[in-house]
Amino acid sequence: MKLSFLSRQLLILGAICVVTFICFQYTQYNQFTNWDDDFYVTHDKYITSFSKENLKVIFTEDITKNNYHPLCMLSLAVNYHFSQLDPRGYYLTNIFIHIANVILVFFLMAALCRRLKADDTSILFIAGLGALWFGVHPMHVESVAWIAERKDVLYAFFYFAGMHTYLRYINEDKKQWVWYAVTFLLFVASCLSKPMAVVFPFSILCLDVLLKRTWSKRLIAEKIIFFLASLVCGSMAFYTQNKTGAIAAFNTLSIFERIMYAGYGYMMYISKLFNPTYLSTFYPYPFRYTSGYLHQVFYFAPLFAIASIALPLWYTWTKKREYFPVVAFGIGYFVANVMFILQFVSVGAAIMADRYSYVAYFGLLFLLFYLLNEVRKRFPAAKMALLGLLLLASGGLAYGCYQRTFVWHDSESLLTDAIEKYPFKKDPDQPHDGKNTGIAALSYKWRGNYYLEKGELDKALEDYDVLLVVRQADAKVLERMAVIYAAKKDYQKSMELFDRSLDEQNNVYKTYLDRSLVFLEIGDTVKALKDYVISCQLNPKSEQIMSDSSFLAVQRQAFDAALSRYNMLLKLNTNNPFFYFYRGVALYSKGFVESAIADWEIAVKFNNADTRKAASNNLCVAYDGIGDAKRALYYLDIAIATGNTPKPEFAAGIREKAKNAK
Repeated sequence: MKLSFLSRQLLILGAICVVTFICFQYTQYNQFTNWDDDFYVTHDKYITSFSKENLKVIFTEDITKNNYHPLCMLSLAVNYHFSQLDPRGYYLTNIFIHIANVILVFFLMAALCRRLKADDTSILFIAGLGALWFGVHPMHVESVAWIAERKDVLYAFFYFAGMHTYLRYINEDKKQWVWYAVTFLLFVASCLSKPMAVVFPFSILCLDVLLKRTWSKRLIAEKIIFFLASLVCGSMAFYTQNKTGAIAAFNTLSIFERIMYAGYGYMMYISKLFNPTYLSTFYPYPFRYTSGYLHQVFYFAPLFAIASIALPLWYTWTKKREYFPVVAFGIGYFVANVMFILQFVSVGAAIMADRYSYVAYFGLLFLLFYLLNEVRKRFPAAKMALLGLLLLASGGLAYGCYQRTFVWHDSESLLTDAIEKYPFKKDPDQPHDGKNTGIAALSYKWRGNYYLEKGELDKALEDYDVLLVVRQADAKVLERMAVIYAAKKDYQKSMELFDRSLDEQNNVYKTYLDRSLVFLEIGDTVKALKDYVISCQLNPKSEQIMSDSSFLAVQRQAFDAALSRYNMLLKLNTNNPFFYFYRGVALYSKGFVESAIADWEIAVKFNNADTRKAASNNLCVAYDGIGDAKRALYYLDIAIATGNTPKPEFAAGIREKAKNAK
């Protein structure tokens, strides 16, 4: 029985979705990384509940300090509601949104083919292979396997859905303006998921070119509201990025350098569509050779970019006019979706990123398979060979996609992969890859942070040392190195690094706070107090951090450190009963019983139920230990009154001793 066209569509689409899930299925077993997942999830208090205050912050503030994308954060809040800090739910959500995007891409390509009067076989060929490559392309792993990049798959969902409804708007006479309104709402939702959606108006203009809509005042007027919304969203994104220091000063790069790097990025995005190897989470700007020049590829790149745009358009316009709308659409759509991330304006420390291809590749994939379908129709004898080659290439992409998901398993595997691709090179004129393509400095930094959090100090120091050598160690890196050297008891080196950190940035409270702790360790209480005071002036939270550090020292039985820290805390704040109580614990543990009793006597007088309960119990035990039965009985009664339940034999013993003492 011959299957209907719809059945064949659904069968092919179902197979594509299954293959896509298989390629990404390992992702669900990955962990959170320190590559922004902390800002988006693990350290983000605003996604932990749907309280009115949290929702207000999500929709009115830039809580990740890099972009305003409330719908992305809201989706992560939904994940947190069901999964808390189990990463599997977050990854599965990314995978399912990606599969939804694969479905949208399939039907969008099919709809475009239908408008271009393609036959059923051509529709299945173009939409099937286009959706398959979109689903399993290794360049798209970053968008799916990175929790913080939820914004990418989410904005793409609304983006592609908006393109669908735009087609309905221009195709239908009835309810036309309903589809127009829905398209605009989907566009806004896309912008609220990720500001990269601001180029949507250019994408629908490309659709107008593909479908040969007549240029008119109406065609232009209907885009005005889209461009106005783009201007607002784009301005907000620029302001946010600039405020956080992500946008480099314009004089950082010359005009010629900007053109070279933009051309290189454009060339690499096209290259990696066909050869997605040597992928990395971080593509650094290149170093110059000692001669002052870059590798020749950077000088060639702008010419390639111009030629790859101009020549196909010129050729089809002059020789193959019937293909011009398709070529103009494919190239125009791609250019529109990468033009703001080609580093004409330098944003961030990377020259390109895999995730920026996620939506942009739609145009190139449609163009590629449209032209290959023309080859298939023109040379029917070769169609099986062509299909075999395409399936073989698709299998290679799927395998590369599956393997790439393992790289994203955790912070160490992710950052190590980038470092292996762009390692530190002692001789910049003898680079590892034949090009002077720079060093993954940020990867060294974040892997160092990962090792530091894991307590692997030597590994962290090794990564930070690389940043020192290449002069990319910022104030935070220097401060962390200083803390590591202090932990290794190399106090001279530690102080040198603290000084260098403060020379770089002298208004960081944590640097002063950490240095004050090191001063305490070496016994310089005067300088310790001075740094602690500065830290408190810069950030009132310093006291709580010092308090937590002091309590941790007590728990670890590092009583000397605890004593020095509580002494300093009490010099600035004598109204905290916990400071007295825990200093008393440290003193008692060191054998200074009378001094401990003095601190507990102060703590028990505060109107604080917790310290009164704990201190009275400790005073009872301490006074019993030094033979003062009357005072022991006095505090026993207070302890019982505040909720303590001493062992009956202990209480009876105290009462007997007190009775005999009379």
